[in-house]
Amino acid sequence: MLPRLVIHPGFHKTGTSAVQHALKRDRQKLASHLRVYVKSDMPALCKAARTYGQCPEPLEMSLFIYEVACLFETIDPADPRLVLLSGEDLSGAMPGREGRQGYPVAAPLMTALLDTVAEVWGDRPETTIHYSTRAPDAWTQSCHAQHLRASRMRMDLQDYTDWQRPHADLSAQVAAIIGALPGDMTVVQTPLEACQGQEHGPLAPLLDLAEIPLALRQRMAPVPHRNSALPAEVRSSLLDLNRSDAAPEALRREKAALVARAEAQMLSQVPHTRPEETR
Repeated sequence: MLPRLVIHPGFHKTGTSAVQHALKRDRQKLASHLRVYVKSDMPALCKAARTYGQCPEPLEMSLFIYEVACLFETIDPADPRLVLLSGEDLSGAMPGREGRQGYPVAAPLMTALLDTVAEVWGDRPETTIHYSTRAPDAWTQSCHAQHLRASRMRMDLQDYTDWQRPHADLSAQVAAIIGALPGDMTVVQTPLEACQGQEHGPLAPLLDLAEIPLALRQRMAPVPHRNSALPAEVRSSLLDLNRSDAAPEALRREKAALVARAEAQMLSQVPHTRPEETR
């Protein structure tokens, strides 16, 4: 009997960094129940998925299929422990750059992934695809802030929001993905807002799907909030820099220094946790 497979393919800016950080940190504690693969464990596969999102052509899909096969050839199907993949790039490239809106390649990527797993393992495992979602306004603001940091985004938040609004309802994106997937796939979703206040935050739904026992969960450290939003004045300064005539390398250095100062200031305002407060 094949092991169960749980795939967490995003979405971007919905707590996925916190999930992957926690899975890496507690990998050994979880090892008796599941095998964990996050972005850093499958960089070539995630890059191939992003590339297909940027250029959805047959050659790019072939490369993605090849990387899926390479990964699952290293995973023993005779091992009964659940296999968990977590990487937002498995839904394609992040919306908001190069004219991208929504996740039009998410369904073909998932279909190809599971078809390839079935070829490698000889059959399709029992699979659950879990999507993290987020309220539209919070999601577009978080994506915009990320683009300000990582690209030469010149649109202000209002223009960016107006542009992305038709595709900003991530629950609707999930519904569209479900409609395009084969009917035998189980797809679930959890809003990031529903995880607030929970000890394990956005990781909690995955722990539920993996049926991790309470005693083990109590040994895991709480999941911290990651990727905290930059202050509005810092985002405004990033926008000004992106709109400037600075050369690319100079722009990169100025932005990196600005973000580093802001994050250091934010970190200095976070209360330190005493050792006895963690498990």
